[in-house]
Amino acid sequence: MYPTLETARTIIRPFTEADTSDVFALVKAYDKQEPVSPYSNICTLEDAEKLNKDTIKGNTCLLIVSKDTQKPIGWATFDRAMGHKINKRVFVQPWLLFAYQNAELELEILEILMHFAFFGVKTEYVVLNAKNSEQKKYRMLSDYGFEIYNYFPKSQKPDAPDTTTQFRMSREAFISQRHVFAEEYDYTPPAISPYSYKNPIRKIDSIKYIEQPTEYLCGQSVIAMLAGVSVDEVIDVMKNDKGTDVLLMRETLKYYGLKTAKHLKYTDEIVLPECCILSMELPGYGHWSLYFKGKYYDPEFGVMEMLPDKAKLNHYWEVFC
Repeated sequence: MYPTLETARTIIRPFTEADTSDVFALVKAYDKQEPVSPYSNICTLEDAEKLNKDTIKGNTCLLIVSKDTQKPIGWATFDRAMGHKINKRVFVQPWLLFAYQNAELELEILEILMHFAFFGVKTEYVVLNAKNSEQKKYRMLSDYGFEIYNYFPKSQKPDAPDTTTQFRMSREAFISQRHVFAEEYDYTPPAISPYSYKNPIRKIDSIKYIEQPTEYLCGQSVIAMLAGVSVDEVIDVMKNDKGTDVLLMRETLKYYGLKTAKHLKYTDEIVLPECCILSMELPGYGHWSLYFKGKYYDPEFGVMEMLPDKAKLNHYWEVFC
């Protein structure tokens, strides 16, 4: 859990269970302010309560509270990179209600978040995103001393209005440009992964079957079987108890020192490697499964000689034993 941070005008703290009604108000405001919102499905207080609990569990977001009104005025994404890059990069993205959006306050909030990232989390880089169309934000980050690090999506030209520019600043640049000094935070950063490709968590010579605890945890369950750990531990490493994508799976496998080949498209002519993760499609949903030495260790359907009924195997991903 991150500590509470303080600026001249704000308190920036972790979310609590008492924040549900404020979360609901903030996401409704976000829906109105932003052209694209991931919160359109938050329609009731019950929806907001679940979102709030997920936010607390994920520990990747902080609530921004005005000192004057003692009311929440926004939030800040504060997300550490995981896997082999743990403590190497922190993604920071403050968002404020429209009435509070001004460069002076935004810089005040950004500076304390960066200070905590560099001296509390002890990260090497802070990363932020800005669309090219967000001219004020783009100019603010450039003037602040961030360097352009990346553009996405790659299919668009770097100067297109909808292209997102990724900015980055190193700890050394922050110290030299802002003339700041370290201070003590009541926070202990998580340890860097004790595993590596040369020192993996285990040699995969057998698989102990694990059934997925919920319908969303097939990916976490597959990794738990490969690493020989509990699903709860994988959730904690992943900081995710919902559906997973290739990038998140890859980073978690790297955390455990489990080396993989590329994520490849499957055709009927292909003979599956001895140990591989399977990406398949079932009626109505996607699904992760595991193949090991001629058997399918499927977290939903059990240990099988064949693929589950009506499953379409799309991709496979070799894991080196």
